[in-house]
Amino acid sequence: MTIDIDKDYNLFVGLRIREIRESLHLSREKFSEKCDISPSFLSDVERGKKSLTAKTIYKICTACNISADYIVLGHKEGFDKDVGIELLNSFNDEEMEHIINILYEIRKLS
Repeated sequence: MTIDIDKDYNLFVGLRIREIRESLHLSREKFSEKCDISPSFLSDVERGKKSLTAKTIYKICTACNISADYIVLGHKEGFDKDVGIELLNSFNDEEMEHIINILYEIRKLS
């Protein structure tokens, strides 16, 4: 498969951004707010209509605790861990205590 770097690349990047957003269970509005970008810009990016600047990639990576490798190159190594860590960071202390207990129980099963 040959990609048109000017057209298809933006679409692939946009699909990866959407995957990140959906993995975090965030609406476009919440994700935009978290990353300090506009919802309309995010929509255009996810549809491959606009491209990301290095600054915007930095904002997304910093806000979501993910690697730029996945956004730019599609390297999925570590992506699931990055998403898991970001999700864990969203819980309060009481919720985190329950999650840790659940993880210990799961560990005992293996």
